[in-house]
Amino acid sequence: MTATTSKRKKYVREMKPTWWKKLDFYKLYIAREATAIPTLWFCLVLLYGVISLGSLDSFGHFISFLKNPIVIILNIITLGAMLLNTVTYYVMTPKVLNIIVKNERINPNIITMALWAVTIFISLVILVFMYV
Repeated sequence: MTATTSKRKKYVREMKPTWWKKLDFYKLYIAREATAIPTLWFCLVLLYGVISLGSLDSFGHFISFLKNPIVIILNIITLGAMLLNTVTYYVMTPKVLNIIVKNERINPNIITMALWAVTIFISLVILVFMYV
């Protein structure tokens, strides 16, 4: 049995490298996906900190590393990226989460507000325990 081949030219849709610049939705999508890079930075800093806990001398080096102006700038960028990721996640979650109570879908704003309330509460609890 032989496969028949077509003499027609195969259709290949053109995809430019700047496809994501056309719509704001795509720009936000790429920005949200790019938050993986600052997340990698944070994970490496956290790993360095955990490894440095092994001895007091290396932990002192870790503290001086954190005081470096470049590291501070990278950590501020990372914080901004995490805030972007959180905001977009909290806006997107109610759209994909389908909770039905008494045959009615819950208002998406309630879910978003609940997520923010939990985030603020946990952040405040952590701040209180850090300074007590």
